[in-house]
Amino acid sequence: RPSHHPDACIAMVAPATAGIEAPAAKRPRTEQSDEDELRARLARLEELETLEASFEARLEAAVAERLQYQADTAQHPLLRESFTPNDPVHGVVHLPGICKHVVDTPVFQRMRSIKQLAMTSRAYPGATHDRFFHSIGTAFLAYDTIKGLQQRQPERQVTNRDVLCVTLAALCHDLGHPAYSHMFETFVRSLGRERRCLAKARGGQLSAQEDADISRYETWNHEQASVMFIKLLFEELAEPLAEAGLTVDSQGDDFACICEMVEPPKHRLNEFMKQGTLKQHWKDVIRGRPVEKAWLYEIVSNWRSGLDVDKFDYFRRDAYYLGIQRQFDHGRYLKGVRVIDTPSGVPTISPPEKDRDRLREMLELRKSLHNSAYQCRTVKKIECHMIDILRQLDRHIVVTGKPDSDGKPRKLCMSEAAVELDPVAYMKITDAVIECTLTLGVDSDDASLRQVALEYRRRILQRKLMRLVADWDLPRPGEEGIDVSAGPMPRPESEEAVIAAVHANYTAKASSSSRHVDVSELRCSFVACSYGMGAEDPITRVLFHNSKNEAMHLFKPSDSEARPLRQKIFFFWNPPTAADESTLQSLTDAFKSWANQQVDIHCKSPIFAPPGEAARVASSPAKPARRTRSLKIQHSCPTDDAIFGAALRRSEE
Repeated sequence: RPSHHPDACIAMVAPATAGIEAPAAKRPRTEQSDEDELRARLARLEELETLEASFEARLEAAVAERLQYQADTAQHPLLRESFTPNDPVHGVVHLPGICKHVVDTPVFQRMRSIKQLAMTSRAYPGATHDRFFHSIGTAFLAYDTIKGLQQRQPERQVTNRDVLCVTLAALCHDLGHPAYSHMFETFVRSLGRERRCLAKARGGQLSAQEDADISRYETWNHEQASVMFIKLLFEELAEPLAEAGLTVDSQGDDFACICEMVEPPKHRLNEFMKQGTLKQHWKDVIRGRPVEKAWLYEIVSNWRSGLDVDKFDYFRRDAYYLGIQRQFDHGRYLKGVRVIDTPSGVPTISPPEKDRDRLREMLELRKSLHNSAYQCRTVKKIECHMIDILRQLDRHIVVTGKPDSDGKPRKLCMSEAAVELDPVAYMKITDAVIECTLTLGVDSDDASLRQVALEYRRRILQRKLMRLVADWDLPRPGEEGIDVSAGPMPRPESEEAVIAAVHANYTAKASSSSRHVDVSELRCSFVACSYGMGAEDPITRVLFHNSKNEAMHLFKPSDSEARPLRQKIFFFWNPPTAADESTLQSLTDAFKSWANQQVDIHCKSPIFAPPGEAARVASSPAKPARRTRSLKIQHSCPTDDAIFGAALRRSEE
């Protein structure tokens, strides 16, 4: 077309290019400029060749790593996520196939017969879940955490062996729980205190052997039994564990690592951390892994702060079955944690700073669960009754243990099987065995066993519970007339000492018409609702990180928002016949009198008195309790008006 003619195109462009100067003529090329250009081209070519070689090397390394990973997976099929149980709390969980080998053993299946919350199910009927699925849920959270860190932080060189050790430790951490879980520990320790009191009553000095034997009862805990059962599993599953990759070499002792994760030497680790010498002494305390992987020991049982997957699982699981609509979003927390280096050179697991408020809520949730469920007054009453029943039942349940030196099977009662850590006898101590014995004991020819069974029916099944004399919240500094300088009020020496003191107060004020109350009818139970570390706030031990991965402490020990510890004393009356309200009121008055005396003694202690007043306070007799003080003591006895009204109605009838 005419408009496409070259001349026409030039004419159309001409107006747009009007005023534009023609480009300057090119400078003539010289030999020097050609040489410079050649050098530049050669330099760029060498740079491209270097980049290409570097890229090829990285590509070959990545391919080799992937092929090696696939080869390792092919060599160890037990590491594939082939175990997929359906958890009512977490949904379908994916775990390595080796976990199914562990689950399908008598030692692990035993936990089906051990309730997670023991006697709490008698107050919260829905809380009948067991240790079996709690252990699987804990293993899932541990596996998910370590796999996430392995992917997000390859520089930490997390191996498949590390993943396996953490997962198996979480799976097996509760293997050693006895019947009724933590309540059985209280039962065994009460036997130790009773034996020590009897020994003191006889007079004389305890031999070293007697003292050591009693101490075994007083300090017994289920973690010792867990480690015992784990070592048995190592023997029973030696072949599949070896196929999965567990071994002992220069990188670490996998078998020791699992045991140390379940029961870490917390006291020694904390002692060295406070001294600032943990890095130097790490190899003296821990054999499983070097100090560069110290953070692995914070996943299952966190010795540093107590924030671990064990708690994350039972917070969610217990609240679900208790019917408490409150939970902590552990999934978000575990996805956000990183491993960072501390100033002391010991790496730790660090949450992001934006999660600080959620951690505080989680710690309050723990305290709330203890206060409203695990250690509420009704549960403590039922536990006191059940401990009394176990003390009477101990000699009636005799289980066969491993053979002695002569080859004859040993016969052990429940408490002996626990303290001796007999693997054969201890396996048989479950909720099901005890409850079956009590159910069948009603028809027993043994009169003493029949009496125990009837007591179980009356107290536990028919809920004829003891009466509450007092529920005392021990005051904290600044509360109820206690000066801040007095410091936190310490817990009494022992439950037996409280019973003796209250009984003495009641007897001193009793008249000739008062009902006789034997000291054996009284029960006392100490309760501590805390964040998990007593009076210490565990969040002050957490090292947070910001968006630049810089470590920081966000909470100080004097944090005003923290309420790490609330202590209580429950005092009960368990009369052989029906309780009368006037005696119950007199016992409550005796307890209140004792409580006021304790507060006065605490406030006037030389430890907290000003320097110039210490000697005078120590030598001055304690004054009567101030009438203005109002301690937080609850009780189940009626008011004076109710007692008067009931007496008036009886007189009218």
